[in-house]
Amino acid sequence: MHKDISQFIDVKKILDELITDDNLIILDLGCGTGALSIPFAKMISNGTVFAVDRNSEVLNLMLDRAKNEGVNNIVALTSSFEEIDFQEGYFDLIVLSSVYHELEDAPLMLKKLNRWLRSSGILSIIEWKKERKENFGPPAMVRVEEDLLLGTLVFSGFDLIHMEDLTDSIYHVILKKSDKVCKS
Repeated sequence: MHKDISQFIDVKKILDELITDDNLIILDLGCGTGALSIPFAKMISNGTVFAVDRNSEVLNLMLDRAKNEGVNNIVALTSSFEEIDFQEGYFDLIVLSSVYHELEDAPLMLKKLNRWLRSSGILSIIEWKKERKENFGPPAMVRVEEDLLLGTLVFSGFDLIHMEDLTDSIYHVILKKSDKVCKS
């Protein structure tokens, strides 16, 4: 059984690192049951969280949970990663938590994420380490080496702000949109 990655990480620490204002527009791509979307929404009372997942059942669970917790600034969207699109420069923060390894065409998706971020935008990726040290999470064969991920991100127009291990099995990469990329 696949366990939600938020069960193993300090969500509050991540929120404190990423939330800089209470009026941010955030995209949680592959939000699942809202383990990050709901806490984000609580911290940005004047902002909006766009919670996207391809599974409408988990989105409904997230919306029920948000309603029960008095959260009303989440927009839930059912879509595959490949089909969804947003206007250029719309988001302050884009979060992928245990999602990157599922992307069918990561370079293409990263190009879209870069386009969707504002010039001062932040990209946060939380992912499982390649070496499997536990009996849960995605199989080792689909996990992405930290160096490979970072290289792909830099090539896709992002600059590293911070990279850290959250646990022995999970790492977190925080990046900003690079000002060195030419629009194509």
